[in-house]
Amino acid sequence: MNNRWPPGFVEKRLAREKKKEQKLVLSGDPIRRIAQASLLLSGMRARGRRNALNLQLEHNEFSLPHWPEQLHDFRILHLSDLHIPETGDDELISGIEQLTRNTPHHLAVLTGDYRDRSFGPAAVALKGLARLRNALSDNAILVLGNHDSIGTVGDMEAMGYRVLVNEAATIEHAGSSFDVLGLDDPSYYKQHDLQRCVEQGTTRFRVLLSHSPDTHQLAQEHSVDVLLCGHTHGGQLCLPGGYPIRRNSHVNLLSGRWEFNGVQGYTSRGAGTSVVDARFNCPPELTLHQLKTVI
Repeated sequence: MNNRWPPGFVEKRLAREKKKEQKLVLSGDPIRRIAQASLLLSGMRARGRRNALNLQLEHNEFSLPHWPEQLHDFRILHLSDLHIPETGDDELISGIEQLTRNTPHHLAVLTGDYRDRSFGPAAVALKGLARLRNALSDNAILVLGNHDSIGTVGDMEAMGYRVLVNEAATIEHAGSSFDVLGLDDPSYYKQHDLQRCVEQGTTRFRVLLSHSPDTHQLAQEHSVDVLLCGHTHGGQLCLPGGYPIRRNSHVNLLSGRWEFNGVQGYTSRGAGTSVVDARFNCPPELTLHQLKTVI
């Protein structure tokens, strides 16, 4: 696996993963403990849990100048931030599985954070991904988030996923093709390399998968057509009207469709939860993107 990336890449990624784990273990992860205790004391835990399981299928259209006519109405199913708990959570996986099976699509993409916590065992998360694989199209591509270890790439690929870590894959359809570019997590590990992705591509049509929307300017600099991402959870715990109590992105692209200097993008609210198993005024989502040709 080491020959797949530049010398030292995997070792550096693993070292940063270990450093992050040690920091959280030593601190006792106080944010998680305080948030969980606050939710319990508020009496809103059960309601928050119900909200977290109220999975929505969102529909989004991208109208793309110069997009090949053969790729008009190409459908991408987008999943992000599953955060599969160490307890398994059959309700979460079953809900995603059912909605996925009932949503026809040409390509499935997953934009990171499959493990609940950013350290510790990944076996349960991998089991959940394996279960979902049969519900997805033949083409299923994923990238890693800040909760995912590069050490799980081999396991994911053995399930039939194509894992892109600063790499590109060409998708062929109806006599035409486009490139899917996949970045390593840009929010914590910061070893993302979009130039390397572009150099591996074979077309001038580019869909970028990035865990975080913080790569929007980088996407513009590399002439990306569409950027699909997650990480923010849309805020997860929001005030009425969807106003987030806390932001975990440096840019104001927290959820839904957006545009930036010619790049069209979408930030998923994610399917799972993090820190606390609850959502308020911010339902979980799967997203069906339709890529439309502007004639």
